[in-house]
Amino acid sequence: MLGSVETQINQRRGLLILLFFTFFMVVGFDMIMPLVIGHYVNNVGLTATAVSVALAIRQFSQQGLAMIGGALADRFQVKTLISVGVFLRVLGFLTLAFSSAYGMLIAAMILIGLGGVLFEMPYQSAIAMLTTNDNRPKYYSLNNTITGIASAIGPLLGVALLRLDFKVVCFGAASCFMINFVLSRVAMPPVMPAVKRIAKDRPYQIFVLLMMVFWLGASQIDITYPLRVQEIYGSADGVGIMYTVYAVVMAVLQYPLVALASKRFSSRAAVVIGTGIITAALIATPFAADVKSFMAIVACYAVGMILARPNQQNIAVSMADTRALGMYLGVNSTAFAIGKGFGTIIGGASFDMAKKYTLENAPWYLYGVLVGTAMIGFMLYKNFGTPKDETEKQKQ
Repeated sequence: MLGSVETQINQRRGLLILLFFTFFMVVGFDMIMPLVIGHYVNNVGLTATAVSVALAIRQFSQQGLAMIGGALADRFQVKTLISVGVFLRVLGFLTLAFSSAYGMLIAAMILIGLGGVLFEMPYQSAIAMLTTNDNRPKYYSLNNTITGIASAIGPLLGVALLRLDFKVVCFGAASCFMINFVLSRVAMPPVMPAVKRIAKDRPYQIFVLLMMVFWLGASQIDITYPLRVQEIYGSADGVGIMYTVYAVVMAVLQYPLVALASKRFSSRAAVVIGTGIITAALIATPFAADVKSFMAIVACYAVGMILARPNQQNIAVSMADTRALGMYLGVNSTAFAIGKGFGTIIGGASFDMAKKYTLENAPWYLYGVLVGTAMIGFMLYKNFGTPKDETEKQKQ
């Protein structure tokens, strides 16, 4: 009995530490990354396509190698991998501070990405192992609420520091991850990894394929939306305002909306509704002629993400084989990398081409069709959200 109580206390402590980790991770990342494309396009003189390729390399360096991170998470202690990963990201942001040439920008993106390889899957595995099927959706909702708050603070802090210098923003981001390095070494409890084992799983393969298609379109909040808001607002300050609107909606509505949806809908149904809202927001974006209408669309996009993202995470974990949790989450993250990485490239290239050929509306329709395709897939496929142990029982 005492052992059980002690285990619960350690789990709660671990989850609390992970919430602090989430906060500093998101603040540090969001204070700098939304500003990268604007800085290198407007101040350094690179094209949107070139910068989006660099950002995609970061994406591929991180989520594209996520299966390696997953395999490591199934072999080594979680806190060790996390601490090494966040330290690599510190080095990446410090490199970015002095990246005036394109080659240095690529190097910084690779360092930032490789750091993510080492800490992202162990971090996700720690959440999965410290939660249960009963409390996991609520924890993901709380975690995403913290993410929303941090996403509001990060861009505003980044824009404020940008008035001093872009290097100062990079140092600020590095400091946030240095705090996480200390947290991971001093405060985070040891979490023993799952046993490395993964089996052929067709439902999971279909799930990650649809997630890949989803992120091809849904990644535009990080690439073409910042470019579009600068066109409408007339300066980089519009990026900070946009992310503040996005983050405030996420922070205020995340927990109550997810709680309401969990009572009325299955995880799969909530994902369908969320992707439908995102599809509508993407298609409506080119019709936003002023700041107010654009911010209203961003708010709708945020509502769609509130419904889609936590439930996607819950489906990914509930369908995973706990004997190979790191590898399952790694495969899911690889789909994220491929989808968001190519979505980033498509976004930057389509933005440049739309300007060149005066087809400003076409890219947004493309993004909407991609997310809409994923929505239809989630509507048609019925096996998503069934816990792995329940599926195994049905086979017996």
